[in-house]
Amino acid sequence: MHGSGSGRNDRTSDSGAKETHPVGRTANLTYRRSVDIRTRLVFAFFAVTIGSLLTFGYLAHGIAERLIGAGTIDQLESLAGSGSDALEGIVEGWQERVQLIGSRTQLRASLDEYGATGDSAALAVVQRILDDAVVSVRSVAAIAVYDRRGNQLTGAGTARNAPPELLTPRSTASGSQSPLFLEAMPSGEAYPEITYSMPLLQEGRRVGFLFVVLNGDRLVELTTDTTGLGRSGELMVVAPDPSGARTLHPVRHPLDGFNPEGPILLTGEQDPALMALSGVNGVEREGLEDYRGRSVWAATRFLPYTGWGLVVKYDADERRAGIDEFWDEMIALALALSGIGLLVALFLGLRFAGPIHDLAETANRIREGDLSARAPVRREDEIGVLARTFNQTADELQHRMLELHEFQKFFDVSLDLLCIAGTDGYFKRTNPAFTTVLGWSEEELLSRPFLDLVHPDDVVATTEQIERLAEGQPAISFVNRFRRSDGSWIYLKWNAYPEEESGLMYAVARETSARPQSDA
Repeated sequence: MHGSGSGRNDRTSDSGAKETHPVGRTANLTYRRSVDIRTRLVFAFFAVTIGSLLTFGYLAHGIAERLIGAGTIDQLESLAGSGSDALEGIVEGWQERVQLIGSRTQLRASLDEYGATGDSAALAVVQRILDDAVVSVRSVAAIAVYDRRGNQLTGAGTARNAPPELLTPRSTASGSQSPLFLEAMPSGEAYPEITYSMPLLQEGRRVGFLFVVLNGDRLVELTTDTTGLGRSGELMVVAPDPSGARTLHPVRHPLDGFNPEGPILLTGEQDPALMALSGVNGVEREGLEDYRGRSVWAATRFLPYTGWGLVVKYDADERRAGIDEFWDEMIALALALSGIGLLVALFLGLRFAGPIHDLAETANRIREGDLSARAPVRREDEIGVLARTFNQTADELQHRMLELHEFQKFFDVSLDLLCIAGTDGYFKRTNPAFTTVLGWSEEELLSRPFLDLVHPDDVVATTEQIERLAEGQPAISFVNRFRRSDGSWIYLKWNAYPEEESGLMYAVARETSARPQSDA
């Protein structure tokens, strides 16, 4: 609506010469006759057939992948959760064993007596208690007792293939009264040795220090249970290592260079063990590789107390094998059905291409401005209904275009000032008479609030009229002064009618000798 010439269309002139009505001259709508409609229909139907099959296969493949993936993720989460609970239970059991030994009253009393008197009989009692603990408490491999200065007094049991420094306390300065986990150390067996320390207190005084070595047989039992892990799944418990991470047990799939009887070192940057040790609790399925270099999906947990990580993983290939097989079958089915689709496409192309071609030709003629063009109606089926409906629409379009042309001519040649304005105070469209009478171009009129052109003494009255129009009340014979482009003023008498739905005002004005009330 910004310009008096927009939307103009020609029609039949008084001399009878036929003029055209350009309708939507858009370059990308140009009708191309280089490819026959039948050929395009055949190719389109064939492409739709193949595309539909491939799309169905792709969507089904995606659904299958999501379902299998979601099931795998749930399974990994479940196994990681149960494995983490079991591992925490094992660790709590170890703590309870150490607590059981360290809480013996006779042990602490005899150690206190020996520290005070140096009586060898008191030390013998301590030795007897330690020997009994090695025999009666499961998983205990070795025990040592130190005095409060950190000197070893006695011990029991044998740390398997461990150097003598294994029985050296790791934290003699600890003030805790509970067992303190120190580290897990590899041994010559298939399981690690777990070390704990615990202060020995007598009447609130530390009289010594207990150091316990436990074998990790229960940890190995946990990691060798492959129930629910398929042919490639594995549950691993890992601990930090200066070179990366190490397992605390043998792995399920030993390879050359790995010791099948004991823990292995994990140094791969994409190994999920590193993710577990970094504190990540969750499932990851992209970009992970295990110690074999295989792509894996993994769930990880972190145990803050020990600093260990738990990993439950599957080979990605095992999870995707069924999906890939399904995809291959869908491709084969699509190729087999493509022949049928081509035959159906040829039939439909011959059956429907002619009438559709006629409709396209007619539409192209109308687009180029020949509003008298009509499609031939040769059939009584849906295509015939389509042609008749198309022709009725063309009749209505021709009628509307003629009305629009008449309105445009009336709008352009009127000597009165015709405009469409908004209650926001801006002209939306003006006819050429505005420029003739006021001297302002249409662009200047549309780009500024029309109150800028109203005489200052008439602004209040004009604003009140706009408010009434916004409320749905027409303005009849309202007079105000408008400024011409040369700076002079002209008196205009307005008749304006509002349209509440659009918020627009339709107004006509003409020069008058009457004076507004503010100028009286």
